Amino acid sequence: MTRSTSNVGAMAKQLLHLAKLICLVAITINLPLSMAGEWIVETHSLVIRTPATIAGVEDAAIGDFGVPMYGASMLGELVRSTDNSLACEPFQKAVVQPEHGLPPLLLAERGGCYFIEKAYNAEKAGFKGILIYDNTVERLLTMAAPEDRPEIAKLTNDISIPTALLTQAAGQKLADTLKNGDSVVVELDFKESMAHPDDRVEWEFWTSSNDACGSSCDRQTRFKLDFAETAIDLEKRGYTQFKPHFMVQKCLDSSNSQTCRDNCVNNGRYCAMDSIPQGLQSSYNGRQVVEENKRQLCIRQQAESKHQAWLWWTYVQLFNTHCKMQDRTFDSACAQQQIQATNLSLNAIEDCMGSSDADTDHPLLQAEYNAQGTESIGGAAGRVVLLPTVIINNKQYRGRLDSMSITKALCAGFDETTEPEVCLTGTVQEKNCAVDSQTCWSNESMHLDACVDTYRGYVCKCPDGWRGNGQQCADINECLEGTAGCDHTCINELGSYHCECDEGFNLFGGQGSPGFCYPKDMCGKDNGGCEGPCYSANGTSVCSCGAGLRLADNGKTCVDIDECAEQLADCTQQCINKDPRKSGVPYSCSCDLGFSLNLEDRHQCVKTSEFLSQMGVSLKAASWWSLAAASGAAAVLAILAGYAIQRFRIRQEMHEEIHEIM
Repeated sequence: MTRSTSNVGAMAKQLLHLAKLICLVAITINLPLSMAGEWIVETHSLVIRTPATIAGVEDAAIGDFGVPMYGASMLGELVRSTDNSLACEPFQKAVVQPEHGLPPLLLAERGGCYFIEKAYNAEKAGFKGILIYDNTVERLLTMAAPEDRPEIAKLTNDISIPTALLTQAAGQKLADTLKNGDSVVVELDFKESMAHPDDRVEWEFWTSSNDACGSSCDRQTRFKLDFAETAIDLEKRGYTQFKPHFMVQKCLDSSNSQTCRDNCVNNGRYCAMDSIPQGLQSSYNGRQVVEENKRQLCIRQQAESKHQAWLWWTYVQLFNTHCKMQDRTFDSACAQQQIQATNLSLNAIEDCMGSSDADTDHPLLQAEYNAQGTESIGGAAGRVVLLPTVIINNKQYRGRLDSMSITKALCAGFDETTEPEVCLTGTVQEKNCAVDSQTCWSNESMHLDACVDTYRGYVCKCPDGWRGNGQQCADINECLEGTAGCDHTCINELGSYHCECDEGFNLFGGQGSPGFCYPKDMCGKDNGGCEGPCYSANGTSVCSCGAGLRLADNGKTCVDIDECAEQLADCTQQCINKDPRKSGVPYSCSCDLGFSLNLEDRHQCVKTSEFLSQMGVSLKAASWWSLAAASGAAAVLAILAGYAIQRFRIRQEMHEEIHEIM
């Protein structure tokens, strides 16, 4: 069936853009924003420094284009053009540097052209910021790009200065002062425009999978591709908690109408908010966009269940690279390939998506519908109307959607000194300590100071080993306070300390950290000076001696023990002392005439007749065979004695080798 391009199609497109148009109309023609729903106008402070007659603080509404200086401030001097007061025409001459040398900020009145055109002309002329003041008495509103004028909306890509809107009263006061010839110095203070409660930033991104709806979709697609790696790194390391969102609306026509069937799922409950260009309407419709949005919500849900929430960014990066409407690859087949490449369960995601023809609520899409504030006002961030919208720590981000601008806004959301490294790089943050740290303590001789760069500026914090408020720092004596953790001796130093060990011990650590002392191997060199086995104990060498020897008075050499004289031997008759270093035995026993050593213990003497009886020889039946047997027995005894001596020597050598190993 050929899709109609008649007035019905035009009406459907108008319905699909209703929520966005309400906001844009309210902003552009200045309807009260209450008519467009509960909307929070994000502001920063405009601090008027001079002249003193008008000094004070005014609220300024942050524009949804340009780059707000979240977490920072800028001092500048106001300039007002007399021949181009509305800034609707390009400036013929570059801005003249104010006499005080401060950055020039343009003050322009509302009217005559779109807000974004004024900002574009101001930046091209060299102004560092623009303040537009209202021409009607009303409350502050948010300046946005006119998405229904794509040729003008695309200028947002070329605006990198901060933009803000003032009330008529505040702006007229500044304009009159300039008209009188006075210099007006103001500070654009964004330091508290972004909440920064702790060391983790929670942020949301309201977007669409549509990549062909115009400049808005182009910005979203480009941002997802450029920012994916940074987002993944911050999420993996626990610095951020991210959640994607997708805007949906109810079908305002009959649920079975062609308009609802083409642009909605679940019987008209959830419809696309963005359009499909005329040239692609033969291939795509809003229904396919909603289905892909739903798929990405299910991908996020499964990634979270795997504790790998960052996989949403991995999938989106792949999808936006390979699945494009212009290439006619924006379809479920391409999406499934990217899901498989992301190592997520395709079946689980398909189950989560369910049927788009079901006449029931879908839990994830219904949650999106509720969260954007269509039926009930959302949380502290307020109603979401503009697409795209970034919310950081419950504050709606205002400004250009690009990788660097969002990085800076996220960095402003961290409690000071808890930022990740990316927030302290030269492209994101200036090295404030290098130019302005006079209030912090410093010690020039030690090349130390208490200045710590943060994304928001710097803080004064005493270095490790010092104590104080950052403006005054004193050395911490860790040794005296008992916090050093040295085993033996602690030596305090300015800003640190070190540990030392007693003689005979090695030090592990101990340079500004706990130090552990362990004994050296005192036997490694020359056996510790020992004649016998050597042991290391408590940082010294301990000598010992083998069996039959004792340690001499010098503690190193060994002397023989006279077991016979000291009655340490268990010989029953005669004892013969020996030096085991020469004989291998400490002593030996012998017997008087008519006695022989017992075969069992070689210490006790028995009568020779008993000895022969043990050998099985009878004196009465003695014959030359008996004598031969006795002779054989004597030979056996000699062999046994030699074997015993040899075993003693082997045992002694093993004993010494074991001690050497230990």
